[in-house]
Amino acid sequence: MKFDFNKKHVSVVGMGKSGMAAATLLSKQGADVLVVDDRMRDIPPNLSPSMRFQMGGWHEDDLTSADMVVLSPGVARDRLPVARLRDLGIPLIAEVELAASLLSAPIIAITGTNGKSTTTTLVGEILKNWGWQVFVGGNLGLPLSEAVSATWDFIVAELSSFQLESVSDLCPRIATLLNITPDHLDRYPDFQSYQRAKWRIFENQSNQDYAVLNLDDPLSHPPAIKASTAYFSRSQKVEYGVYLQEGSIYSTLRGEAESICRLDDLPPAAHCLLENILAATAMTLLCGCSIEGIAQTLMGFKGLSHRMEFVRSFRGVQYINDSKGTNVGAVVRSLENMKGPVILIAGGKSKGTDFLPLRDPVLRKVKHLILIGESQAEMLEVFSGHTHHVCVDSMHEAVSQAASLAQTGDTILLSPGCASFDMFRDYEHRGAVFKEAVEGLA
Repeated sequence: MKFDFNKKHVSVVGMGKSGMAAATLLSKQGADVLVVDDRMRDIPPNLSPSMRFQMGGWHEDDLTSADMVVLSPGVARDRLPVARLRDLGIPLIAEVELAASLLSAPIIAITGTNGKSTTTTLVGEILKNWGWQVFVGGNLGLPLSEAVSATWDFIVAELSSFQLESVSDLCPRIATLLNITPDHLDRYPDFQSYQRAKWRIFENQSNQDYAVLNLDDPLSHPPAIKASTAYFSRSQKVEYGVYLQEGSIYSTLRGEAESICRLDDLPPAAHCLLENILAATAMTLLCGCSIEGIAQTLMGFKGLSHRMEFVRSFRGVQYINDSKGTNVGAVVRSLENMKGPVILIAGGKSKGTDFLPLRDPVLRKVKHLILIGESQAEMLEVFSGHTHHVCVDSMHEAVSQAASLAQTGDTILLSPGCASFDMFRDYEHRGAVFKEAVEGLA
């Protein structure tokens, strides 16, 4: 849906990165903008006089007197008088939908519990290497609103469940839900609510669009879908899509099976990112990229920091940093990609999820479990008596303990399954401390 913002009164809820990008865009479109936030924040200088701010709390009237309300992803919908806005006929939209209404380039939208950023980055790299002008952003890097100021061939957007909660007209040309496992249950009342938010990425597609689905994860498939469907799979051949078979990646998107490349030709990190690679290959083939161009980009792709990141090989032991693995599903997928014995460093601040689904993968793949953070007691209820474990007080101690237990051929994997805020500023800080400890081994 196209909106006319000129001389309209628009309230933007949340003054984070997305909120400010939305407010700036609206101002350029001629709107009178009110930005509201619960917290006291510094207001940037030299802003348009059409932008006003209400910090440290706001009133319902700040929203119900507007012509439109734009919601930042960090603010839950239940904080707003949603029913009242609906009754008054005031549109409530996400920042990504605001941007999409002003963009003409086709949108490739990517969501999932795990692997969104890696897949988004890889899709962007493949398309750029093919020679197209590509904006990569959304939940990753730049807000989508910043794409409106230039002309693009493709928009590649990572979308979180928080962003998808408040879309109503967003229609990606190609959309994927990589996988889904319980997460953010501190925001959602149950897994089904989280699942429904993710499914909204496909809601407005038609048969002129594509939905790229994970054949190995049926929970990620919406109950009804109007788009043309393609699939990716690590475990089985697919009639229309991309899959792994006997150590090679194949596509059937153009008829007979065509070989993309062999896994052995890819960097070591690629073996831990297979799901992301298969999905990105399918999406970029649908965009018109060549098999040769895709294979060339895959062979140079080293992944992202803190996401199954190869850190070092020391005394025959590999060290992998998956600090971004902040939920149980991420740890399960990380362990599935490990070939040899694993010493797992896990724990942190629990997000309200059940650790029991980790028991079987840990028993199959993990020889020693090193626990850190506030969740130690919760995790011990699941693992005590089932696997060898050690509880430690710091990341440096965790790495030291893991190194002392490791043998040639082992992998020491940091994949916490928890948030980082009990011990670290964020997952990046946690990963940096892990890498520092690993590099300090001698």
